[in-house]
Amino acid sequence: MTEDGQPQRHAALEELCGQLESILWGRAAGALLAAGLPAGQWDVILLPVWDWRLPAMEIGRKGLDHDSGDALLMPVRLDWGGNDALLRLADQAGPPPSYRWTAHSMGWDDEGELQWNSSRSGSHQGGRDGIVISGNKSAPGIRRRTVEDLDELVRAGRQSQWQLLFSLEPFVTSTVRKAHSAVSHEIGELTGRFQSVLHDTGIEQIVNVMMVGEPTAGGIDAPSVPRLLEQCLRHDRFTKVDPLMFLRRNLRRDAEDQVRRAIGDPRVGPKVRRIARQMPGATLEEIVAAYRLEHPQDKLSTARAEAALQVGSDPMARSVALDPETNRGAR
Repeated sequence: MTEDGQPQRHAALEELCGQLESILWGRAAGALLAAGLPAGQWDVILLPVWDWRLPAMEIGRKGLDHDSGDALLMPVRLDWGGNDALLRLADQAGPPPSYRWTAHSMGWDDEGELQWNSSRSGSHQGGRDGIVISGNKSAPGIRRRTVEDLDELVRAGRQSQWQLLFSLEPFVTSTVRKAHSAVSHEIGELTGRFQSVLHDTGIEQIVNVMMVGEPTAGGIDAPSVPRLLEQCLRHDRFTKVDPLMFLRRNLRRDAEDQVRRAIGDPRVGPKVRRIARQMPGATLEEIVAAYRLEHPQDKLSTARAEAALQVGSDPMARSVALDPETNRGAR
């Protein structure tokens, strides 16, 4: 709880969401500058990307303070009609404008209106279950800037994007190491012994691929981390998940895919090896036949099955050889 008895925000999410908001404001400012500014005296209105509320869905202990057990405020993504609409121009001599928002996030499904009044303060009108959020104190994302600040908003957004990208590198490294360990153990279940399938250098290469991509015949392969950060900027991405959970879940998936790709393990590899473990002494053809009965939609070929059973490791790691003919006892 804060000093005035209000719930606190989830600290890690507050930092992440603040960076995402800065990126979005910067891009909206850049789009406005590219389109050209109209003549006149204008206020630049920055509409908030997030509203902070108690979740209206079950999220487990993530929604509780680890020390006190108090419920934490979570980010609810607001949509103002597209990301470019997050930044508006208000005529200083004109009537006070109003802006409508919708929210479909963290279990919430509601809408409302922001009125920008003559005193230059914003207020939300609306909300579910009688909740009304009003004034700059409760909605600090509502801000006023001048047109001279647009270039600074663009620079701040770019800086936030780079800071966020590189702040994720330690987490990506940890995620790749965990994925490598899980894949190594899964393959080891077939041989009966644990072997690292990649050397540290191979793990570092995967981290680099996920962070900045890798050269291909057509250019640079799109790296996972920037691609996922772009997904985090979508207003409809967090209907059932918060930004941190979205990143963690998808980075785990991409890390495992990259480890398997590095060792030549086909996507169906785990399922092939599971069936092989259930059929000790079976030939490759018998394993393929059993797999096709269980997963006919996969259309498993003998070549892919053999690749799954003879997973090649990084040359700098210990070798992994799962020969279906000579290592029958291991299955």
